[in-house]
Amino acid sequence: MYFLLVRRRVNGVAIPSDQLKKIQPLRADIHIGDHHSEPLGRESTQAWVFNPTPGPDIIPRLHDAKVNGMAQLGMNINGIEEIDGVLYAQSWWCRAVGEYGN
Repeated sequence: MYFLLVRRRVNGVAIPSDQLKKIQPLRADIHIGDHHSEPLGRESTQAWVFNPTPGPDIIPRLHDAKVNGMAQLGMNINGIEEIDGVLYAQSWWCRAVGEYGN
């Protein structure tokens, strides 16, 4: 399902709300499912941006992903992302894409 995605943390540190407003969201086809997680070494609910071409994830996927808030126009997904072998907390604010793709 397509959303306008804003990553709310950098290396686990929350981005201040005044800066979040300036971030250009990523139009993303977000998928959520249970799969084996390499960094966690076990089954994990994961959220990722679907990439129709072979290659790495567009942005790091969330491991132990959990939708922790949802309303009429969007949702928030929390989880853990791996960057260069280090695990960090991450949160995605996902706004519904409008009828005309905006």
